[in-house]
Amino acid sequence: MRAALLALAALTLTAQAPKSTPAFDETFFSGDRRAILEGCADKARSIKPKDAKYLAECGRAYLAAMDKPRAVEAFRAAEARESKDGQVLRLIAQAWLKHGYKTEALEGYEKILQRDPKNKEAITQAAVDLAEVGLVNEAGRYMGVLVTLDGDSWERFLLFGRALLVAGQRRKAAVWFARAASLKPNEEKVFLEISRAFAETQSLM
Repeated sequence: MRAALLALAALTLTAQAPKSTPAFDETFFSGDRRAILEGCADKARSIKPKDAKYLAECGRAYLAAMDKPRAVEAFRAAEARESKDGQVLRLIAQAWLKHGYKTEALEGYEKILQRDPKNKEAITQAAVDLAEVGLVNEAGRYMGVLVTLDGDSWERFLLFGRALLVAGQRRKAAVWFARAASLKPNEEKVFLEISRAFAETQSLM
């Protein structure tokens, strides 16, 4: 009985032991993708263990490495530290979105509107993220909130228009490009950004 307990205790200690720090050399970075993601995230967390944005980014790396439990733990830690920071909330939501977790992503983006409703940058980024993956109706809702906050935000209108082009939504993109052009008819950046958007997305049809 005592031998069995000692064996169990040894297994528990082994499970709780921290992972050894890899040698961040050429061999490491040319090796297993999952090991790179987790190793770099672990290293970043050890350097800045309390930074909410770093925690959110680390969670994204864990999620990419298919380690959802560690991703959730990092996201929760980030949110606990900065529960009302729209940029942190957006990083978490975007991570879920990029890895196919639509429900978690939409819940995450919604937190921006609930907790940091005047953060124009985070709201714009949420709209762009959603538009780029084809969730156009959801994206439009966030841009509606932005327009209420700042109807003259022509640079953000250009960003959103480009995201719609990426999603193949040229007609919807035209609405936002036209808004920007009407607000700044003599601003060369408006027209250069629109031409660049069409060039980079090859949206000629």
